[in-house]
Amino acid sequence: MAKDIPDPSRREYERLQRVHAELLAEQSSLRAELADLLADTPSPRELALEYERDAEANPQERAQLLNEAAAHWAMAGDPDRARRLYRASIADGGPVTGDARVWYATFLIEFGAEEEGDQLLNTVFAEGSADPAVYEVVGEQYEERGELDRALQWFDAGLARLRLASGEIRSAPDEYRLAHGRARVRRISGLPEDIDDSWAASAAQESQRTVSGDPTPPQLSIFYFPPTEFDLALTHWPTLRERWPNHDQHRADVADALRIHAATGTPAKIASASVSGLVEYAAAHHADPADSHTRATYAAELLRTGAAITWPPGRNEPCWCGSGSKYKKCCGKPQ
Repeated sequence: MAKDIPDPSRREYERLQRVHAELLAEQSSLRAELADLLADTPSPRELALEYERDAEANPQERAQLLNEAAAHWAMAGDPDRARRLYRASIADGGPVTGDARVWYATFLIEFGAEEEGDQLLNTVFAEGSADPAVYEVVGEQYEERGELDRALQWFDAGLARLRLASGEIRSAPDEYRLAHGRARVRRISGLPEDIDDSWAASAAQESQRTVSGDPTPPQLSIFYFPPTEFDLALTHWPTLRERWPNHDQHRADVADALRIHAATGTPAKIASASVSGLVEYAAAHHADPADSHTRATYAAELLRTGAAITWPPGRNEPCWCGSGSKYKKCCGKPQ
């Protein structure tokens, strides 16, 4: 017969059971709150309709807004409506981030109209573009399809146009991304390394040394609430609205900070935070979770523990912001 559990051990066991029950209850509550927030998150269809309404109300931005509406109709599973709106965006002739024809062509290719999409991209290539991101996006599109010769053609052309416009100084982020994509395609194709491939490799190594602290510039992390966590944070700390009236502003501020740090040679990572994690950290350090200093030190803690996210992600990887879209179709779209 087993001996009875000593009183101190029994009390500790009972205490742990209570703590476990409390944590389960808190988890259940957070799941319920998250479900409510997800229910309130606009669907791609709802966002597409909103972009269409905005396009009618803002003639100066009509082309851009129609382009956004088209992308969301494609996500909503209505490619016919997406096609009509892409065409309307091009016909409008107004400014569109990047080239409206490129976004339409990538849509066509994605939805099976490869020949039509390729013809449109051939037209864009023949005319040329002043936006380096156009060459990166299309180069990666052909790389995904395994058409490495055409991918290399776009990467080469993008580098040549960029250098023609800005000289031979190898420092611009656009030049590095094009050179890196070009080197990747050449490596897959089995081509020997050339001077641009070598430069892209050395630039990547230098960036890694900067981020890892060798040599030792300060490592940085930018605090960020994903969409559902942002909404939850506002319910807990309404004063956050004074700094970020909505999540779009919060995301834009983080994106600006990331670009600024990258341009100044101190690349930052993203400390993607949860409300529960921030609350737990603040409680452990006797701090106010609504205070900006607490958020900053929590971001530093996420970096220290390896939980921060590297920026930028690959263009075909999920966007860092939590939208669920590919980076190249979200925060990585040409600005």
